[in-house]
Amino acid sequence: MSMEEKHGAIWVNVEVGGSAKIVFENYISSVQKLHVIYQQANGCFLPYSFVAKNDPQWRLPLWSQENEKAMMPTIESAKEYLDNYAS
Repeated sequence: MSMEEKHGAIWVNVEVGGSAKIVFENYISSVQKLHVIYQQANGCFLPYSFVAKNDPQWRLPLWSQENEKAMMPTIESAKEYLDNYAS
């Protein structure tokens, strides 16, 4: 697990399933959201939408996951899934 600043908020990078890697990242400044897609070793894609939330323990907001875990067969289907969280 690592922590880093991304787009004005703290993001905690937790590898999903241990061997997953980030294959897509999109910051939507108009709605302050960060969309990330992981690809697991088995080829499945895991799309996540994060929103910036304030936490009194930190100077910067934290990126907080807003969707439940979803597994998609293609990166295109994962991007379509994230479109539902783009506003």
